[in-house]
Amino acid sequence: MLVIFLLLEIGLGIFYSYRDESGVDKNTERIIASGAYDALDAETVKEIFRELRQQDMEWEPYLHYRFKPMNGKHNTIDLNGIRKTANPSLKDSVTALKIFCFGGSTMYSAGSRDDYTIPSELSKLINTTFPEKNVAITNFGCHGYTRATENIQLQRELIKNNIPDIVIFYDGVNEIISAHQNNEAGTPTNAYNRKKEFKIAHSYKRRIKLMITSSHLYRFITTMQRKLFTDIEYIQLKERPSALATDIAQTYIGYVKISKSLENEYGFKAYNFMQPNIYSKKNLTTAEQGYFKDQQYYKNLYNLSYANVRNDSLMQNDSTFIDISDVFDNAKQTIFTDFCHTGELGNKLVAKTIFESIETALIKKDSIN
Repeated sequence: MLVIFLLLEIGLGIFYSYRDESGVDKNTERIIASGAYDALDAETVKEIFRELRQQDMEWEPYLHYRFKPMNGKHNTIDLNGIRKTANPSLKDSVTALKIFCFGGSTMYSAGSRDDYTIPSELSKLINTTFPEKNVAITNFGCHGYTRATENIQLQRELIKNNIPDIVIFYDGVNEIISAHQNNEAGTPTNAYNRKKEFKIAHSYKRRIKLMITSSHLYRFITTMQRKLFTDIEYIQLKERPSALATDIAQTYIGYVKISKSLENEYGFKAYNFMQPNIYSKKNLTTAEQGYFKDQQYYKNLYNLSYANVRNDSLMQNDSTFIDISDVFDNAKQTIFTDFCHTGELGNKLVAKTIFESIETALIKKDSIN
């Protein structure tokens, strides 16, 4: 039995390794057919998503994880886990006006080429409008990061005396996902996995259980069960109680307050953007309606938590809090590639809105300098 298990595990490992890294699966084909990448040929889109599959993480204190370095055709990540940003305005890194961009995979701009991420598009807009400026934008975005993690990222840079002039937070999605996963607001995304792994070396029983549930054979069996009995390959989640939305909103507002105290101490200007999602887009294309249907279980938490944040008196009176969840309302073409990630057109529209919001700060920083 052990030999059979090992043979099956090795065989399935080879199969899944090819499947996961090939970039040619139903989801990629669905994205290509959606029209979100009409400006790119199908092979380039496949390459982009193939590289996403190949990305890996490594342990990082306080943050749980960060990107491993990657030198892909479309995704470049340096030794510090930072994605490459097009910086046409950068003339001198020592005296440059520094803009830090924080967020999850949507700020990282998963599914986009290096030069077409939100930070890269923002950098190009700044260069076009203010060609004389010396500006360096850093993309700190990472898959699954929440506002809590982003605050820690910022603090670690401040402690190293890497002080920004402008900070951009782009949040909303992972705050809901992490709360939905853990049924508790403010916890890191995938915290339940870290809980399972904690002190596992001290328990053979837990080690064996984790080995089994992490095996390729277990993945194959559970996938086949779902497909046979539900005709759906992935686990379908359930809605969480509406009361959780209040906790999500209050936790998010609490982290905004913390970053504002850092803003006053270190002299930078922080902007808090509430990001769009599939539930906030007014006109959904056929493809986007499919994404909406597939992941309706997040809808109540998004709608309620966003409303609670908007209605908070602190947020209403804070000019640095900017709700851009309606940024795609006039778009008739497909923007989303799932319920929250956007193609390169979506990144460009978001960057334009962010630029319009920080333009005055850019002018003021220039006059001060």
